Amino acid sequence: MNVPTADWHRLIADGHGPVYLRIVQALERAVWSGALRPGQRLPAQRSLAGELGVDLTTITRAFNEARKRGLIDARGPLGSYVAPPQVELAQLVDLSMNLPPSPGGGQVADVLRRGLSSVLTRSDAGNLMTYHIGGGSAADQLAAAQWLKPILGRTEPARLVVTEGAQAALSALLLALTDAGDTVLCEPLVYPGLLHAARVLQRRLQVVDCDEHGMRPDALRRLARTTGARVVYLNPTAQNPTAHTLPEARRRALAEVLRTQDLRLIEDDPYWLLAEDAPAPLALHAPEHTCYISTLSKCLSPGLHTGFVHLPDGVARQAVLDALRAVNLMAPPLMNALVTQLILDGSAQAMLKLVQDEAAERRYLARSALSPQFLQACAGVHAWCRLPAHWTDVSLTHAARLQGLGIAPSSAFTPAGVAITDAVRISLGAAASRQELHRALRQLDQLMHLPAGQEAAWTV
Repeated sequence: MNVPTADWHRLIADGHGPVYLRIVQALERAVWSGALRPGQRLPAQRSLAGELGVDLTTITRAFNEARKRGLIDARGPLGSYVAPPQVELAQLVDLSMNLPPSPGGGQVADVLRRGLSSVLTRSDAGNLMTYHIGGGSAADQLAAAQWLKPILGRTEPARLVVTEGAQAALSALLLALTDAGDTVLCEPLVYPGLLHAARVLQRRLQVVDCDEHGMRPDALRRLARTTGARVVYLNPTAQNPTAHTLPEARRRALAEVLRTQDLRLIEDDPYWLLAEDAPAPLALHAPEHTCYISTLSKCLSPGLHTGFVHLPDGVARQAVLDALRAVNLMAPPLMNALVTQLILDGSAQAMLKLVQDEAAERRYLARSALSPQFLQACAGVHAWCRLPAHWTDVSLTHAARLQGLGIAPSSAFTPAGVAITDAVRISLGAAASRQELHRALRQLDQLMHLPAGQEAAWTV
């Protein structure tokens, strides 16, 4: 095997979880990088154990897991070999929808079975099938406080609102904090849910100038004064779609503008728990001015479609509940009960750790497979790629679809009247496996590398 021992030690040190899983991850990374190729023989398990300084049982367990993942073939006395790539039969590899990667091995199904069993055993079924007051029960708010503790620290349950996802929370906050025709300040590229909500609710989006660090404090101050806007929208961590994270210094500077201009911030922060070394949310720098939104949909599963909103003292909880009632009468009680159960018994946090590890591996794949000349940033569960001049965001999206790849063009994230950037967002979580994701990313990278003039063949 032509992977030096020193490289193995580095790959294992960079991995996640128990040592045997780190060895599996090191195998994967060596395959993705081309250091290991299909058909190549791996060293004997006892020999590899000696090289890595681990016991034979750890290597055996790692090889068994690698076989389950289709990474290696065991050929009895002939030894173990790198497996050939699996043939993908799917019609479309979805790199367009931002989803957290699902942990494999049936673990999610086991968590759901145990959680639902506990809910149905301890709850009155009739109570789960009737109308509930909006905003969540006391138990739901306690679970929300526990989930938000790693992000915001200790919070008061009375300041928390439980919603059916972040989109309902965002719409309710727009209704509660602004009136029809009001201006909401935002970045040049934003979450499409904001575009939709602003259009339907008749709020006007005004773009604030940005630089390499994000929204500029001086531009925010100037527009707040000239437009009379009272509300700012930011997705500051692993921003959707650019994957950019506002640095700590910029967060402090923006928080100062929020205070001096008496602005309300809607901090939409779905990827904080998946980001590497995420700075403290703006809600901690300007707590009296920030409505903070977190959701399970982007860090656990869209099936657990629950959002949490932390409100500052200056925003009346009842006003938000009234607005939420206009958007969504209530979150399904059974879903709320399940989410509360999973958080309070620790299952959600255990599941989050699995998703965090899988997301980290998929980001590694993206950085390995996508050329630096295209890849601008990669964080959370998505990557942002700038395109060469002969591609537009729409033409590449169309060409990718002809090759069985779904990606998201920058125009999907651009407010009306703003110049469109030729870039695309590539989502990393929806692909069924790392193998499928790696193949799709390499295919997309080759497509972006097509010389000028040849792209027309893919856009007819």
